[in-house]
Amino acid sequence: MTSEAQDNTARRAQEAAYRRGWQHGSVETTLLVLQLMELGYERRKIRQLLAMYNDLCVSAWRTEGDLEQMEPFPAFDIERLEAIAATRPGYAWLLHEP
Repeated sequence: MTSEAQDNTARRAQEAAYRRGWQHGSVETTLLVLQLMELGYERRKIRQLLAMYNDLCVSAWRTEGDLEQMEPFPAFDIERLEAIAATRPGYAWLLHEP
């Protein structure tokens, strides 16, 4: 296989992995939003919890651990996120945004 063909194959593999990741993330986010809605959370509180989840859990998950294998998303622990929200004012502005 030529170097150009190998580059094309590698680019296609990276794009396929990116698309799988995007699709997986989209599905996971939809499920989380629906779960929170079913539990009676308001839109602003959902935004706050999802922002915290992304910043505190997903961001670390993306860069840590064994990146050579597929790992499940970090657990979405509502109680833990609520406890963090009560002590971290940095996410309170999301409760007041339209």
